Amino acid sequence: MFSSLDIEKKMRALYTIEDIVSAMKAYAGVTIRRTDDLVQNIRAYENNLLLAMADIITYYPEVSVKEQNKGKRILAAFGSSQGLCGSFNEKMVDVISRVVTGNDILFVIGKRLKLSLELKHITYGDDSDSVASINGIQSALKETVSKIMNIYRKDEYYNLTLVFTYIFEKKAEISVEQILPPDIRKVSVLSPTRIPPFTYLKPAIIFEKILEELLFISLYRGYMESLRSENWYRLRSMEGASEALKRQLSNLTSMQMYTRQEEITEEMLEILGSGMFFTK
Repeated sequence: MFSSLDIEKKMRALYTIEDIVSAMKAYAGVTIRRTDDLVQNIRAYENNLLLAMADIITYYPEVSVKEQNKGKRILAAFGSSQGLCGSFNEKMVDVISRVVTGNDILFVIGKRLKLSLELKHITYGDDSDSVASINGIQSALKETVSKIMNIYRKDEYYNLTLVFTYIFEKKAEISVEQILPPDIRKVSVLSPTRIPPFTYLKPAIIFEKILEELLFISLYRGYMESLRSENWYRLRSMEGASEALKRQLSNLTSMQMYTRQEEITEEMLEILGSGMFFTK
């Protein structure tokens, strides 16, 4: 049986862990709040690019992307490099295993996701690190774009599809989105402006720049959505850990009181048994 001092040491250790968990909860909460508005802004900007593309396709029909069903696909999957985020990576692996084909090359973002894929014996072509904060997205994005474009320049690769987790109505969902080539039929149904756009550049150049910007902002959104979702999972895990710690501390407090009472009783019996108290 543990002594009251042993229990006190264990409680101090749990209080230290509780402080760490509280700090992680706070950091995850701040990251979620910061990414909320940013994600909305990115989505709005991405929609503006699609509207601009719709204008170019509508008023300059000779400028477009040829539809092609052949060619290999780059499947870029966003996971995490840090742990303590519950089933975040495991659910990504489940989706990837269903959508990946022998005609795809899998580009993995996140060390933890890479390890989860290896455990399931799912092969991948290349990988990159994920980010731990919003400030790290810019540098990571440059590396990812460079690696993906090196693959995409090969003649056999024509399609780029992103797989990432996003939060919708307090639920985590996984999106599988084709980025390149853009779905021209889907873009065409967007409402173009009533007045043809006045341009001083050739429409083909504008269309090419829109595609480049669409690639960049789509990958940026993938990073941002994934970071937000990772911290959403981590916050839930930390809340569960916090509740478990509270239960353990409550149990240890009760045990400490009981143990201390037993120790005091034993001390009293020892004193009485030693003959220190005499009656006249």
